[in-house]
Amino acid sequence: MKKADVFLSYEHSMRTVVEHICSVLEADGISCWYAPRDVMGDYATSIVDAIDNARVFVVVLNGAASQSAHVLNEVEIAYKRILDSQDELAILPFKLNDDQLSKAMEYYIKRLHWIQAGDQGIDRAIEELKTKIAAIVRPGRSQSAKRTSNHYYDEGDADERKRLKTQRQLLERFDKPVYDAVCASKGALNVLDLGCGNGSFAASRLAGKEVGCMLGVDCNEGAIQSAIANFGADNVEFCHCDLESDDLCGVLEDFCSKRCVKFDLINLSMILLHLKDPLKVLKTARKFAAKDAAVIVKDIDDGLNLAYPDESGAFAEAMRLCAASPWSGFRQSGRQVPYLLKRAGYRDVDLVKCGLDTLGMDYDDRQALFDTYFSIIKQDYRILSTTQPDNDSYRLAQKWIDQNYNDLEDAFHEESFFFSLGFMLFTAKR
Repeated sequence: MKKADVFLSYEHSMRTVVEHICSVLEADGISCWYAPRDVMGDYATSIVDAIDNARVFVVVLNGAASQSAHVLNEVEIAYKRILDSQDELAILPFKLNDDQLSKAMEYYIKRLHWIQAGDQGIDRAIEELKTKIAAIVRPGRSQSAKRTSNHYYDEGDADERKRLKTQRQLLERFDKPVYDAVCASKGALNVLDLGCGNGSFAASRLAGKEVGCMLGVDCNEGAIQSAIANFGADNVEFCHCDLESDDLCGVLEDFCSKRCVKFDLINLSMILLHLKDPLKVLKTARKFAAKDAAVIVKDIDDGLNLAYPDESGAFAEAMRLCAASPWSGFRQSGRQVPYLLKRAGYRDVDLVKCGLDTLGMDYDDRQALFDTYFSIIKQDYRILSTTQPDNDSYRLAQKWIDQNYNDLEDAFHEESFFFSLGFMLFTAKR
């Protein structure tokens, strides 16, 4: 059966209102269940199953609905689910007008906070309802709907090191031909790697190529120390600096003045999504780029993610949780890259690769792709729920992940399952 975020309980005379509520919620990615639209098979069984699988129970109320035997039965089933299993089902009464409610209905909902449509108008009330539901079914999403600076990376976190290593290895086949083609058209390269991490990405992509000098910059001091220890050389330097700070210009100027160079290749791999002001960073880098310098930008856009089949909506929910994590970056970043590059003064912007999918992948490659995307959800909410135990949103997210992670992984390995992750690879010139 269809599993949905929200069960809508109502009396039949309010069908038009419920359809309007449903259309507003589903337009924002919140799945709904209501009868008779979603009934499959036996009517009563279908309703009970839908309530059992919902995260939120919305009862749309007026005087008639409060006396409806069907509505009262559905409210009772919702309460029974909470009492029997101590479940996290949320019940939200949505009151259309000032009608007197039946004593039976008041018994169930009198202690709950009502949304009063009569006080503010139906459209504003539905927006209030949507906001409350979104906070329950997609914790933290409102914070991820805009760009913010987020610098989470712990060099001492073994899980994060493992995930990033897996991601680098998987993406090497995706992007290395592009690096090879760009570098083949140039001689000795002077390279700027912004968001260099521990240095291993640039080292793998530039292996075997003639490098005049290279500067890697990252905001994480532990990663920079690791980069210096493993890849530092006379012609390769690494610097700890927040890319969005005014200090970046000074760092680049010092390096270029000392070596009397400008950069022939500027690399930004999976870093723009973590910046609040990527345009500032791109403009600063351009000041120190040689004429016709190449720029390679890898970024991600979850709008390009595809998971099929996903009848239960579990993959969709996992992707929403990824976007909601305060550490996973701005998940619609990829679509902004051409605009940002052109605004910063770069030319010949080209999207050369788009999407990394499971077609043709063996078991190990599928596992690597799964780990690249889904393990970040698991580890982020593990840390968030531990460090912020009073945050109900993080606790509920962690509970959902614990309950569904293994099933997601098993489904991912099904031969018939298709998944595409929205990596995007751009090239441009100074």
